[in-house]
Amino acid sequence: MEISILRTLFHTHLSSLYEEREREAIFFIYIEDQYNIKKQDYFLNPDVQITFEETDIEALANGKPIQYVTGKTTFYHLQLSVNSSVLIPRPETEELVATIQKNSYGLTLLRSYSLKILDLCTGSGAIAIALAKNIINTEIWATDLSEDALKVAKENARANQVDIHFLQHDILNDDSSFLPDNLDIIVSNPPYIPLSERIYLHKNIIHYEPPSALFVPDENPLVFYDAIAKTAKKNLRKGGTLYFETHEKFHSELSTMLGDLDFKEITLWNDINGKPRFGSCKKL
Repeated sequence: MEISILRTLFHTHLSSLYEEREREAIFFIYIEDQYNIKKQDYFLNPDVQITFEETDIEALANGKPIQYVTGKTTFYHLQLSVNSSVLIPRPETEELVATIQKNSYGLTLLRSYSLKILDLCTGSGAIAIALAKNIINTEIWATDLSEDALKVAKENARANQVDIHFLQHDILNDDSSFLPDNLDIIVSNPPYIPLSERIYLHKNIIHYEPPSALFVPDENPLVFYDAIAKTAKKNLRKGGTLYFETHEKFHSELSTMLGDLDFKEITLWNDINGKPRFGSCKKL
């Protein structure tokens, strides 16, 4: 089959799920992964012959995310393995990593010992691994409830040649006393989507990504933030910083909760698209 025909098939079979721009993006991700053909190479030689696996386009037409079809994704210039045990890291989360990296620069220069970082609800390990690769002189721990997710995260750490201490931990139910203390930074991108919003999400999210990593009860949407903040109160050093990604609807409630727990310098900010997304605060 000529690869230009495959492009037509992608547009035909995925038209009910994705807009044209998204179909194009999925196609070019696929051919680079499967055939090592980059976008510019395709336009130079659209008649190149390929062998195509029909089950892949069937899976994509049923809503399976391209990252789960190829088994990989890119996050903060790093290649990560992903499967249905972990969320696919979003580009917006890269902004959180960039902020932590920027804010940590002075700390790493001024200190002769390692910066201690804990990533709660790590999933694929994306945040922890990106921080380990981009901040010098760190010691990093990462936790998750899911044993399957931790397997993926450990493999990603090995593939990207970083040392991270992985711990299986249920932030809602397990004692935090065995987690490291005197930490400089705690970061988390926990579940935060109210279950009632499930109906508004794309088919490829609700049918394929792990619901335990996405949804929270409507009656208690800050349940993870409450547990994370209380852990931060115990395990951060004085002056340590808690960073998090959050739901746009709950910034005001989250700010109040953090204030009630005596955190200071509470800062909430938007992502690059102007959507309320991130927060941080300090233990003083």
